[in-house]
This record gives sequence, C-alpha cells and structure tokens, in this order.
Amino acid sequence: MILGFAHLAINCDDLVRAEGEWLALGYARGALFRGVPNHASKRAYAGHDQPQHELLLLNGPGLWPLELTRHGSTSGDNRQLAWSLDAIRVRLADSAPLRTLLLEGLGFRATGDDVRLDSRLPGWSCRLRLETGETEPVRLDAAGPTCLAFYSNRIEEDAQRLLNLGASDFSGVFDLTLGARAMSIALLRAPGGPLLELISPRTRTP
Repeated sequence: MILGFAHLAINCDDLVRAEGEWLALGYARGALFRGVPNHASKRAYAGHDQPQHELLLLNGPGLWPLELTRHGSTSGDNRQLAWSLDAIRVRLADSAPLRTLLLEGLGFRATGDDVRLDSRLPGWSCRLRLETGETEPVRLDAAGPTCLAFYSNRIEEDAQRLLNLGASDFSGVFDLTLGARAMSIALLRAPGGPLLELISPRTRTP
C-alpha cells in the first residue's frame, strides 16, 4: 500500500550551490549524506557507472519535500519533471499510460487536469500536473528532477502492481541505511520515462 509522497529527487553537480538556491525559496536543510552506495541496478538509469552518490534532504512549510543528489559527473538535462509551487509538472509525449498507473497503481485521484495523492500524514501529499511535450527519459546523472519517491508498507506488492500497469526496468528490492534510518528501496521506470522510487522503512538490526 502506498502511504504517501516522500520527495522529488533533483540531481545537480554542486550540492552547496543548489542548496542555496532552494533555501532562498523557503526550504531548510534536513540531512546531508555523503558516500551513499549505489546499488548495481542503478546502472540502468544512468549514463555512467558511479559507485557512490551524495544526497541532501530539504523541507519547507507548504513545499514539496526534495532530495538533492549528486551522481558524480553530470551531463545533459532532465526535462520530464519540473518543480512548481502548486504542482510537480510531468511532461510526456503521451501521458495517458502514466495517468493510469498513477490512479490505479499509486492511489492518486483525478482533480481536473491534475492528479493528487492525499495522505493523512502532514507533508506526504502531492499534486502532479500532466503536460504534453516531447522529452527524453530521465537519467540519474543528468541535471534536474529525476524521480518521484513514495512511501510503501508492502514494497514487493506495490512494485508488482506498477509493473502490471506498464512500469519497467525494475531494480528489485534492496536495503539502504542512511544514518539512523534503515529502509528497503525499489526503483522502476514509469511509462514514458520518469523514475519512481518506493521506500519502505524497516527496523534496523542492532
């Protein structure tokens, strides 16, 4: 079951400079992690192999949670996802398959031209605006937004449901620890190219 929206991931070549730009918009630093290992499956989503990456979590009142990443050498630009204050924009040549996946696979509901995921937990809701336009599938090591992340309490079941609805390039489920947080992770490519991340918190073994 999808519990809510976790963050929009945005790749950049300079975390310090990027953080300053987002702080000016009302964000505050949550946590910074360096030397985060990249699971081998991530090679399918990048132009070059990078064993580690850096990430910085940002939050702000009334703002979509962000995860800024630095995946080594950055090349090219991601244009399928874009941050805006009232909705995260998704631009695809044909957004119909993605819309079906969002509604039937992730629990979004239609609200006019947008789709919205509601959660009982503060900050775990989000609104997506689907737009028409020619774009290339995102890469983790290109500049700009790469991934929409969601919290799940049944990660294998949720991943399989998304695969049945047209998602591809499934990473499998792997474990990741960030500081005191232990979690299981799964990555998939949504129809048309955007990446989806499922995050399932787990109890850390002493």
